[in-house]
Amino acid sequence: MNTICTRCGSLDVSCEAMINPNTNELRNYTDEAFLYGWCDTCGFGSILTDTDEVKSEIKKYFRQFMELHVEELDYAVCDIVWKYSNKIETVKIRLSTDCYPNGDYDVFFYCNSLSELLSLCEYGKADFLVTEIHSFENFLNNNKLKFKPI
Repeated sequence: MNTICTRCGSLDVSCEAMINPNTNELRNYTDEAFLYGWCDTCGFGSILTDTDEVKSEIKKYFRQFMELHVEELDYAVCDIVWKYSNKIETVKIRLSTDCYPNGDYDVFFYCNSLSELLSLCEYGKADFLVTEIHSFENFLNNNKLKFKPI
């Protein structure tokens, strides 16, 4: 696991868990326990993301789309988290810097490849991080391959 704070990129994060107060034994945690937490580096409660898991899911769904469709995919529908506000937004990220001839005005961001999309899952130069993949889609046939949330 590579769970980081989406505000500052630190690994020094904590999440909620069920602990037996008498023995300090970890009893359980829910899947949502890893979504929000506390970062000791920046001192904020923030959204947490497991960058390795998100990248793995994107690669898996990319392969599935390519196996089911003849045409190239055009964009990914993803959740992003803004670093400074920690707000979540669902956006379209184009997997090419070329504009679609009929316009792709609802595209939020352009990257050159799957590798660049994967790099947006890591804390880096962008003002946001990709934290979840919803679908890959194609402009021409409006082909979609939707997935369960991570």
